[in-house]
Amino acid sequence: MLTAMSRSAAFASFRDSFPVLGVDGSLAMVTDYKSDPTLVGATGQVQAKTGTFVSDASPLLKGQALGGYIKTKAGRRIVFQLVVNNVPISGIDDVVQVFQDQGRVSAILWRDH
Repeated sequence: MLTAMSRSAAFASFRDSFPVLGVDGSLAMVTDYKSDPTLVGATGQVQAKTGTFVSDASPLLKGQALGGYIKTKAGRRIVFQLVVNNVPISGIDDVVQVFQDQGRVSAILWRDH
């Protein structure tokens, strides 16, 4: 769907509705990647939606997704999707750490592609 939308006349509006890494929405607090000087430039270059599902029955992050678009350091636009499933957690800090990890991976994609 993300690839198909990138070819749509409504793409700019669609993409602009996504949170921006290190800037706003659910990605505003995702900033751990900035501790690596080679990744700081990814700020504002990743636009992605998040999705989180935590089990009520046990301390388990059933699913956490981050997907959207990256304008890479080389100037290309890539579509990406990161998903983790069934992560044992002890609290909200563990969920936030998954967000941080996905932010770091998206920043690496920005730098290396």
